[in-house]
Amino acid sequence: MTEARTVFHSDQWDHILEAGQLPALQDWLRANGVDPRDVDIAPITIEQHNGGQRVIRYTAALRDAEGHRYRDPATSGAAREERTVPLLVEPPAE
Repeated sequence: MTEARTVFHSDQWDHILEAGQLPALQDWLRANGVDPRDVDIAPITIEQHNGGQRVIRYTAALRDAEGHRYRDPATSGAAREERTVPLLVEPPAE
């Protein structure tokens, strides 16, 4: 069984910007080995899997060989994929 807790939801974007919380979110992502520039505006969750391993699940914008984001020809939207990384540092307080 996997337990999940949402740390960030795209509905919160305006609040995070208005409250000045973006730098804290970016610092937390970096502390966990995630480049904030690659994180798409989509939910970010912390999941605990059987065995106790905790991971961060997020949606990453994909980049081409030159480092540019690109469109997915199948969907005509931004090319994206879900990724997980081990949770090393707890998220900032709300």
